[in-house]
Amino acid sequence: MSGLAAIVRFDGSDVPEGAIERVTAAQAYRGIDGIAHWRSGPVALGFCALHALDPATAPPLPLVSDDGQRALVFTGYLHHRDDLVAALTAKGSAPRTDADAELVLRAYECWGEDCAVRIEGEFAFVVWDGRTRRVFCARDHGSLRPLYYHFDGRQLVVASDFAAILDAPGVKQEPNLRMIAQIMANETITPAETVWKGIVRLLPATCASIDRSGMRSRTYWAPPAEVTLRYPRDEDYFEHYRALLGDCVREASRSHRPVGIDVSGGLDSSAIFAMANRLAESGQLLAPEFKGYTFRFEAGSAPDELDYARAVAAHVGRPVAEIAPFLPEMNWFVAQGLVNRDACPFPNVAMTSAIGRALVADGCRVWINGEGGDEWLGGRPFYYSEQLAAGDLTGAARSFQDDRAAFGWRTALWRLYRYGLGPHAPAALRALRRKVMARGGPNQFESAFWLDSSLDRLLAELRSERDNSQELAYTNIARRAMYMELKDPFDNIARDLVERQCAQLGYEPRSPMFARRFIEFAFSTPERTRLRGGQRKFTHVGALQGLLPESVRTRKTKADFSLAFERHLDKMRSMLVDDLPARNPERLSAPGMARLFAEYQFDPDNDGPVWELWGVFACLAPGHLDANENAEIVE
Repeated sequence: MSGLAAIVRFDGSDVPEGAIERVTAAQAYRGIDGIAHWRSGPVALGFCALHALDPATAPPLPLVSDDGQRALVFTGYLHHRDDLVAALTAKGSAPRTDADAELVLRAYECWGEDCAVRIEGEFAFVVWDGRTRRVFCARDHGSLRPLYYHFDGRQLVVASDFAAILDAPGVKQEPNLRMIAQIMANETITPAETVWKGIVRLLPATCASIDRSGMRSRTYWAPPAEVTLRYPRDEDYFEHYRALLGDCVREASRSHRPVGIDVSGGLDSSAIFAMANRLAESGQLLAPEFKGYTFRFEAGSAPDELDYARAVAAHVGRPVAEIAPFLPEMNWFVAQGLVNRDACPFPNVAMTSAIGRALVADGCRVWINGEGGDEWLGGRPFYYSEQLAAGDLTGAARSFQDDRAAFGWRTALWRLYRYGLGPHAPAALRALRRKVMARGGPNQFESAFWLDSSLDRLLAELRSERDNSQELAYTNIARRAMYMELKDPFDNIARDLVERQCAQLGYEPRSPMFARRFIEFAFSTPERTRLRGGQRKFTHVGALQGLLPESVRTRKTKADFSLAFERHLDKMRSMLVDDLPARNPERLSAPGMARLFAEYQFDPDNDGPVWELWGVFACLAPGHLDANENAEIVE
């Protein structure tokens, strides 16, 4: 995945010689096809090229406007470029090429800071506007391409990796205990923050304008707040969805090289693989070819999905490469944390690097995955709330009958109350219900008892500052729940971590089920089209008839990849319990860590403590996260 960098000094002084080169060098793995720079006094831009699209059809980056007044660096790729070209042409600004970067620069020239909402895809970009002496930057709607910055009022530094910003002049390397505490508590509250003070993540669907007067940011896109797409028949939704899925997979396949596709054996990735095959057969795939990849675990183990993946390969008539997962020892994670200047990576993310190496060896620069399927296709029983709010008593009765047939009377009645009658009950009754349910006591992890008291208090302060105003803007309860999924702070950070690992291996991830139009379709359709009785992903499953083998299309199970974590936890006991008092008493509670380990060992099937334990290890092992510690490799 390519990378960008920028340094802008608003006090008028020139960017120091070699400064932008140090920032791009810190993310040089993003530039296996070359690194280039552009300077103009107080401004310096850098671009690290990793070509997933044909470089012969695109101008080199950084890209400078015809009049020399504007310059841009851009990473990612665009969707529905024909729509953007048509709009630009209508404005009298027809682009000279169809390169994504030029389309973005032209869009800025035409619409200024309103351009972001017109740009679809997976992207991040920075524009320097010499006429206004202002920087404008934006990030895609789903946090699929990273963008970090440091701004002290005098100097702005932007990069694709936050660690690269640490190498810019004037940026202090000071650990951010606010974020470190969140990682160790497995509770992400402030997704814009990183493990370094002052280095900030631009949030998804956000654009920012920076000049001498300061920085102003805003959200430029949000999915629909109400159901607007209603068809009389289920088959109409199936037809619409098949066309949408084909369009999103086609857009994600654009590359001058073969593309790799994840085929886990699950419903979502298998559907993408099968749809890519259909597009290839009809001449619509935008890559010269595609290849499938799946994990090969021990037969019969919890994560084993090989039989399903093989069934998909046989049904489609294309081979799927079977790759052993990457399951490194603990030293590898510590070393990666030191290289990344970050917490140690998650084992389930590291596991996928085996497939990444295989597809790169096969000449691919793109990995297409099923990210987004669970979020936008699964559904919740809020169909009751939608139907009752619309006065559709017949529909609510039909939903109740579906639930009763699938789960029995008790569960059906509970769903009707919890997701239908409850949200529309009088405020006093809802308050009474909350009071009764609260008698069970707080969640066992409401207090992060394994952290020292100062970090636990810090977490409590962060919880009180949490802003839910955007969530509350969605009066439709189902849409609000989906919006919270879109804005989930942990998932947004996790996508950055996945993207960084892919970049380090030499390819970029693409997520057709996270396309903006895919998300808008989900928000625009009734909840009953996603969940009906015991059938999750109702429209998805219905639309895939004939596209997938029935054993996969009707599959109810999911693989469990927790072994990637659990294989290390017993080895971590000496570090996190036995040797803890001598290692880091000011960050953790030794009795609390012993209790946390005991809770995990008492109930290994409870995956909560697994994430907390790994979070503590991930922050403690790379000693650079604490100014008072040296890195220690764990044997």
